[in-house]
Amino acid sequence: MQEIEDIEEEDNMEDMEEEEEEELFHFIAPRARMAFSKHGTLRELLFKGQASRLVDLFAVPVQPLYSPPSTPQAQQKKTGILFNLPPEIHSLIFDHIEFIDDVVCFGLTSQYFWTLARGHLDDYYKSFLGTWSGENFVCVGEKVKPDDYPAGLFSAEELDTLRPLRTDVCHGGWYWNCNEPFALSHFRSPTVSDIIDYVDFRDEALSILELCESRAKSKDPTFAARLQQIIPEHSTYFPQDQPWILRNLTTKEFVRSEAIAVKPEYVWGPHIHRIGFGEVLVIRTCWSGSRTAAPLDSETGSPLGVWAGHRFDITTLAKHASETDSSGWSDVSGEVRREITQLWFCEFFIDVYRVGI
Repeated sequence: MQEIEDIEEEDNMEDMEEEEEEELFHFIAPRARMAFSKHGTLRELLFKGQASRLVDLFAVPVQPLYSPPSTPQAQQKKTGILFNLPPEIHSLIFDHIEFIDDVVCFGLTSQYFWTLARGHLDDYYKSFLGTWSGENFVCVGEKVKPDDYPAGLFSAEELDTLRPLRTDVCHGGWYWNCNEPFALSHFRSPTVSDIIDYVDFRDEALSILELCESRAKSKDPTFAARLQQIIPEHSTYFPQDQPWILRNLTTKEFVRSEAIAVKPEYVWGPHIHRIGFGEVLVIRTCWSGSRTAAPLDSETGSPLGVWAGHRFDITTLAKHASETDSSGWSDVSGEVRREITQLWFCEFFIDVYRVGI
């Protein structure tokens, strides 16, 4: 009899542990069939800086301004077929070079060719940035139930296609939850979506540097002079001397960087220390199966994931104004700031904007 009671007690303890286990959330772009490799609980995403990685996924890089390529006087004196070709042909040659380290090494042969090479190098680095801009995005919990989708994410016809599906979930090479009804959370699986890893373009720049050095380019004084251009700072594509905004392209609403930053000095272009655009995306797009795991509005008790499934980008305020004339757009920075204040107070019992962190 005692053994039965012990077994029942162990079962109850296991049930309590399961109930207390926090729900994991994943970043997905379901219509594009993309999922981010990193995930975590809402506490980890919001309060431990993990949401900040979303910024590079949605921030649209700015094209650096350079002087247009023109043949210098010194080059005009050079002879040979290559140097005497028209600029249009030179551009075509660069367009057909397959590897970026070849582009760099070719560009180092002259100031004129470097101007052409640098444009290609910028395009290469920018290809790692803003790759999710304009995509429908959800921070989805693993406990979301089948047929529970944010409004407008899929059409009625698409939902009819998804409802009868059943799928497996793969993790670490193993499959589990086999043959279960398809749910929004399954878009995190590599059997459904492409899994996207975080890539820092400066890591790619270091790889290019190593490849060039392997050709003894490190002994070339021109190579040394171009190092800062081969390995540019983030501010090259994300200038810090102008304000940035997070835009909801679906609802035509935006959030200003300076309005949500805990301190003005925390704003570094689209990247904001402590609390920034990444945290806003998590708060406003979380879609939880239990609903109790999602950030709740203190007045209505409803989830704050009011932007789940919408399309976003992060851009400069100047570019936004030039593209839209700001007509038909709403600034919801104050509303979002109040939501942040509420959540941080619930977690830490402080007014984050008054006390600072």
